[in-house]
Amino acid sequence: MGKGDSFERECCRYLSLWWTNGEDDDVLWRNRVRRTSKTPNREQQMGDIISTHPVSIPLIETFNIEIKTGYSKTRAGKKVKNIPWDILDLIDSTKPKGAKVFTDFWAQTISDSSLSSRIPMLIFKRDFHVPCVAMYRKDLRILSDWAGIKILTCMRISLSWDNQIDIMRRDDFFQVLTPDSIKAFHNEKK
Repeated sequence: MGKGDSFERECCRYLSLWWTNGEDDDVLWRNRVRRTSKTPNREQQMGDIISTHPVSIPLIETFNIEIKTGYSKTRAGKKVKNIPWDILDLIDSTKPKGAKVFTDFWAQTISDSSLSSRIPMLIFKRDFHVPCVAMYRKDLRILSDWAGIKILTCMRISLSWDNQIDIMRRDDFFQVLTPDSIKAFHNEKK
């Protein structure tokens, strides 16, 4: 079992408890469906998390959630070492391997979200650091304005002029965003 698997399980429990106000830890779980162009309802199979109970459907129909952690280098099938990655590598590295890890994570998140017509959300964790949430600034602004919330601490990165991403601590994000606000947002968008 890889560290990505255990982080996905931890995030599923975390989000399930958040969504049910601490009552149930398994209304969301890891998506283990291998998606191909021939997969029936493939737009419903995008993202790393799926609903296992009808109560969590509004969350999954609103967000395409990808869960990522660092990867190991492999050589002929053997793990060599963890790739240290840092978003600052986008700016100050001459060999931005670490930045490529984040941009690859984000590319998968937005690709799946566009196919599934959901808001992209990346939950990621670097080794020995707290989990974070990354979202398009425009999507976060819509949610913030709609729900009347304010994310106090975030970092904004721009991969291009029209590709601004806000990154914040996962716990901070899910303390201000409530399940009720997502349910109401989901119902209004139907």
